[in-house]
Amino acid sequence: MVENLAVGGELVPPLEGGRPLTLEIEKGRVSGCAGINRFMGTIGDDNPFPMLVTTTMAGPDELMAQERIILAHFESVDSFEPSDSEMLLLSQEQVVLTLKPVGTGDTSATS
Repeated sequence: MVENLAVGGELVPPLEGGRPLTLEIEKGRVSGCAGINRFMGTIGDDNPFPMLVTTTMAGPDELMAQERIILAHFESVDSFEPSDSEMLLLSQEQVVLTLKPVGTGDTSATS
């Protein structure tokens, strides 16, 4: 789950009101939820998320703006920094997203 995202150079928590922000990586594919819409794609060499396809549902303006920021961050990611408690997604050595792992028994990400 996305714990924080960079907005205006500062890491902030996601807005409330949308679906949980998620990222799943499995067998060379990536998928998840950007708050309103789902996305999917394949993992690339230079950019881990070079071509994401999204659904096209509409939502509240502030959540749609957040979604555009998240999707732009995914496209700019050029490296990862994993740890036991989180994974940092970086673009040009700047953290753009922090992810917190969700256990297999946790169903909060599916609501």
